Amino acid sequence: MTTFTALILIIFFTTGFMLMYFVTPVVIQVVKLKRLFERVSNRSSHVQQVPSFGGITFFIVLILALNIADQFFITSRAVYLVPSALFIFFMGLKDDLTGINPWNKIMVQLIATTILFLSPDFQITNLHGFLGIHEIAPWICIPLAYLVVIFYINAYNLIDGIDGLASGLGALFFTFFSIVYFTLNDYMMMAVCLSMVGAFVAFLRYNTSKDKRIFLGDTGSLLIGFLIAAVVINILSKDYHEDIHMRYVANLPLLIISALYIPVFDSIRVFIIRVQNRKSPFSSDRNHIHHVLLDYFNLSHRQTSFVIILFNTIFLLLMGFVTDFFKQSISILIHASVSLILALYLKRLAKKLAART
Repeated sequence: MTTFTALILIIFFTTGFMLMYFVTPVVIQVVKLKRLFERVSNRSSHVQQVPSFGGITFFIVLILALNIADQFFITSRAVYLVPSALFIFFMGLKDDLTGINPWNKIMVQLIATTILFLSPDFQITNLHGFLGIHEIAPWICIPLAYLVVIFYINAYNLIDGIDGLASGLGALFFTFFSIVYFTLNDYMMMAVCLSMVGAFVAFLRYNTSKDKRIFLGDTGSLLIGFLIAAVVINILSKDYHEDIHMRYVANLPLLIISALYIPVFDSIRVFIIRVQNRKSPFSSDRNHIHHVLLDYFNLSHRQTSFVIILFNTIFLLLMGFVTDFFKQSISILIHASVSLILALYLKRLAKKLAART
């Protein structure tokens, strides 16, 4: 990396931060003027109306970063990412304004994902030994890729339940992606990820504020979930085994899963609980990890978010060491063991909570 490129990347981070910091108060004013507040439900952790639509500024940051970085580093990824992001953004906007049928939401997500997959930069053809898989037949790869994107869009949306959690995790995730892209010498996507890190850092100022609070809303959480899934697909579409400096490069997909751990783990865990209770996997409840910790320990939103983000960070660092030094079977065993222990611990807390009521 040249000094000039490093300066450009710093500018992307700073611009993302500044846009979020100065545009968000404007969005808050408009939302309050038009009374476009987040709906308070029985599973909500808030008792008062709070402005939503924080995702609008994220959308502005993303579109500017994609287009400028695409032109500066001369790639064609914005041609596919921008229109697909537009579909997700307007779907989330409608959901925040008037609500949207779940099946219509899935259809829009499928359309956006299809546009994304038209680019060879977002097509996985080889897992380089992960789970013993190398070359992947399209009839297997494409449905699985759709499943990954749709699942993670909604997983990230579900984790956005308390102040600072989704935005704090987002800052962690895009910092991780920035490091991966640096290793891959992909400065275009690194610039986009750094602009998102800057935006998340600034957004935390408002997302956890007492006087100027604003939520991501579906506009933001669905868009960011889609972008995270797109970044994962883009990384795995590369010949990363030639550039990633790991003793066991086949473990990279597991490391990525570890980086994005909380939304993935919590969504799977909650879906299993709902099925066991003979409820729809898509029904609403307070079984999410942030609800359990919040209710059991009587923590504040900030404290709960800090604990969860800290755990995700420590788990990522642990798995970074494990996936680099141990073979895949041992790495998967450690990952699964931690997940099982955490799931059992949360189940125990949930039972004690139920006994209190």
